[in-house]
Amino acid sequence: MALANTAVVGLGPSLSMSMTYAAMADSIGIIMHNAAVAEQHMQTISTAATVQVCALIIAKGAAPAS
Repeated sequence: MALANTAVVGLGPSLSMSMTYAAMADSIGIIMHNAAVAEQHMQTISTAATVQVCALIIAKGAAPAS
């Protein structure tokens, strides 16, 4: 019985660190996914702004030659 308890106590720190590392890796994965999604959204907004400016320029038309 004492040997089994020693093994459990001996494995405790390594198991807890492995769970900590797994949780940290999962959190970093979620953070990176959120960053990629945010970058995609900003690119969409940038494209929409560029299209709107081009539409305004076209709607304004060419200035008459002097």
